Amino acid sequence: MSTVWTRKVLVLLALVAVFAALTACAAPTAAPAPPQIVKETVIVAGTPQVVEKVVTATPPPPTAPPPATATKPPATGPKALRINMGTWPDNLDPQKESFVNEIAITQLIYEGLTKVNQKGEVIPGAAEKWTTAADGKSMTFTLRAGLKRADGTPITAKDFEWAYKRLVDPRVQGEYNNLIDDVVGAVEARSMDTKTAKPADITAALDKVGVKATDDKTLVVTFKESVGYWPYIAYTWVGWPSDPKKVEKDPESWWTKAEGHNGNGPFKISKMEENKIITFVPNENYWGGKAKLDRIEMYWITDSAVSFEAYRKGELDIVGLAPEDLATVKADATLSQEFFEGPAAWVTYMGMNNSKPPFTDKNVRMAFAQAFDRVTYTRDILKNAAKPYLSWVPPGLMGYDTTGVQKGYDPKAAVQTLIDAGYAAADSTKDKPKVDCKRLGDIKLTYGGTPRNHARMQAIAGYFAATFNCPITLDPVDPTVFTGMVKKASTAPQLFLLGWIQDYPHPQNWLFIMMCDGLFANRIGYCNKDFDKALITANQEPDQAKAAEKYKAAQKIFLADYPGAMLYYNLNWYMIKPYVLGLKENYSPSDAGWPGQFGPVLTYDINLSKVGAGYPAK
Repeated sequence: MSTVWTRKVLVLLALVAVFAALTACAAPTAAPAPPQIVKETVIVAGTPQVVEKVVTATPPPPTAPPPATATKPPATGPKALRINMGTWPDNLDPQKESFVNEIAITQLIYEGLTKVNQKGEVIPGAAEKWTTAADGKSMTFTLRAGLKRADGTPITAKDFEWAYKRLVDPRVQGEYNNLIDDVVGAVEARSMDTKTAKPADITAALDKVGVKATDDKTLVVTFKESVGYWPYIAYTWVGWPSDPKKVEKDPESWWTKAEGHNGNGPFKISKMEENKIITFVPNENYWGGKAKLDRIEMYWITDSAVSFEAYRKGELDIVGLAPEDLATVKADATLSQEFFEGPAAWVTYMGMNNSKPPFTDKNVRMAFAQAFDRVTYTRDILKNAAKPYLSWVPPGLMGYDTTGVQKGYDPKAAVQTLIDAGYAAADSTKDKPKVDCKRLGDIKLTYGGTPRNHARMQAIAGYFAATFNCPITLDPVDPTVFTGMVKKASTAPQLFLLGWIQDYPHPQNWLFIMMCDGLFANRIGYCNKDFDKALITANQEPDQAKAAEKYKAAQKIFLADYPGAMLYYNLNWYMIKPYVLGLKENYSPSDAGWPGQFGPVLTYDINLSKVGAGYPAK
């Protein structure tokens, strides 16, 4: 979920409206003063150049809101649910995607073998049932009878076999291709060198992957060891049956067009305009029946101030609420009744690229963790939309550990950490310790360049600059570009803020991404073989109480390495129009894309007698 709110996650998730902590807010007056002069990367004639400028430069103009199509509430009309999602997705290929805003889209148009509901329970999806072998080393999934794609063509177990094998095809390079490493032959296939391996060799390796359709309705998955949590894996997008015909016709960009998505979920895409709108309509061939909604419209307004204003005008039904707008909401009798707050399985951390100096040094990473004022930031900047947190697996989940934490805010200790690690200035003394900024090197904080994000990063840069008395470069980039940048260490920035939202409610989902070739480890260049071994041991433990302790032990290993600085766990804030029915009642902590995302979508409805100005008449 990638975080990922799934994600999943997720996050954005980079993650804009789905990662509100990254894209939604501006700094209040209580924020620390940032450096007066900073360097920023700009593009001149197609070439990146670094320039010095005052950080209070005017931000780029915001995206325009969707236009109102009616001035009076219609007596009758379409049941249209209009949601702002924020940043346009970087990828909508189920075998390649990873961010929460991506998964929230494809979740409507595809369905896995299983599903996860609003209670965090695994329930039947495309498979009506599944059984586990006595030794735990295989699972057999039985598909529902008569499954079809949106165009009416049948779906069989072969489609799911194709999807999972495509995931680990080394030529595809999906971000979550290690999610099924427990499957026989999966690691061997995805690890092949495409520069030296012959196509026939790759095909032979994929044939050995332990995912087999024994007939049209039966899929057997074989594992190297017992894997009790695999029904959760069977829910995830990595096995969603994208259409082989569409993919093979245009392998790299099939997903950019509405007609490319011939899925098996409750909805299908009827319209897709890049950076503007994606419209979903019910899939009449979905096994579960027809949705009550006539359509779902997702908009892509990156500036939360603009999306909030569109909501107030009746042009949107659901938006993520930025902390800066909370006072306005609470002061308004109508808006205050439409505000919704829910717990989020979502933790935000400061990513430090372990492959880029000075963050190749664990001591530098620890010092920056000590220099972040989490209490002030969550209270004054996020308006208590998050809680300071020094660990990773969030409260309420198996593996949550109050003893597994990183060091908290302590600016004097942060400076001393650098001094002890050899970053002392020539004139540094015991009474007046001073960091050698030249030796520390240039520090660049990269983020999705929305106006409110710009102000937030000024506050964060201010914490670091005030602690170390060294300049911090602010590096705003296009939000969609940012999403793509942080997906691998070779392009990931030196320093950036990112969140993880669980893909499924299990500690394995939080920890596997930090394995040597895990999703987040790949983004920050982190690897610790001892952590990998500890996590594998926890995954194979059948006793859940014992497994919880083993997950805690594994988590302590990676936290002690400071691959990133743990900052806070989040709350989800949404504005929901009162005529939207069913979403709040089916809210889940995993709902990072939109409230009700994991609930019974087919039952959601619009009370047309109560819609107001701005609601569409057709």
